[in-house]
Amino acid sequence: MRRTWGYHLVKSGYGLWLPGDERGHWSSAWDAQIGYCQPHHLNVGDPVRQRMAAELMKYPAVRFTPEMIEVMAATVGWLISESAGGLSVSAAAFEPTHLHLQIPYSGRDIDRTTAWLSHQVTSAVHAQTSHVGPVFCKGRWRVFIFDESHWRATRNYIERHNSRAGRPAQPFNWIAPL
Repeated sequence: MRRTWGYHLVKSGYGLWLPGDERGHWSSAWDAQIGYCQPHHLNVGDPVRQRMAAELMKYPAVRFTPEMIEVMAATVGWLISESAGGLSVSAAAFEPTHLHLQIPYSGRDIDRTTAWLSHQVTSAVHAQTSHVGPVFCKGRWRVFIFDESHWRATRNYIERHNSRAGRPAQPFNWIAPL
């Protein structure tokens, strides 16, 4: 059995990657007329399904403002510093459309941890900014990392996001404490 090194977690802003997206999508969606999308597989883009998903949105799509990004990053940093159960993040990038976290394996249930992190970040954004409504899309992109080369490649990928944005590449060096 392979040892889990950790996870690459991506959370997108609400409404930014809908079922049917032209880039492909991972949504498992059913419609009587256009059929079923297979879950956990990259489904091809479908403009009809994307239009239908857009029509069902209850709020406008969310792009993270600089203020929201600052709150999100500070909240994740605070949650890590206050974690009694060994939660840590090895790399992080916060973009206007999504965030990336590289989380080392700790024995915690990663899906529960993801839901908890999302809830805490959403609560902080609502409390500290003028944003109302959802922050993140439903679900998440989560990849299990099983070896050192994948771990290193993921970290480099996330750090490049920060470098391109003019921030230090290393995790949390640019985050102001709460």
